Amino acid sequence: MIIQLSPTIEVNTPLGDGEALFMIDYGLNVNTVWVVRLEKGVVKHFYSDDIRIYGNPMNGKGWDCEQLNKEE
Repeated sequence: MIIQLSPTIEVNTPLGDGEALFMIDYGLNVNTVWVVRLEKGVVKHFYSDDIRIYGNPMNGKGWDCEQLNKEE
């Protein structure tokens, strides 16, 4: 099943910040795949355990996710 995220979701990946556009669910035996747009329009696929979804600072929690990119 492919799910288009509308609105898109801001995420942190091992390659930096991005915008999740789609989720692909292959079933119970396979991790969910996220299709993410990175800087300069680069599109990559990540398993769900390779990304972090940012919290909404309007909810009082700030940008609460653990950073994954190794460049910092």
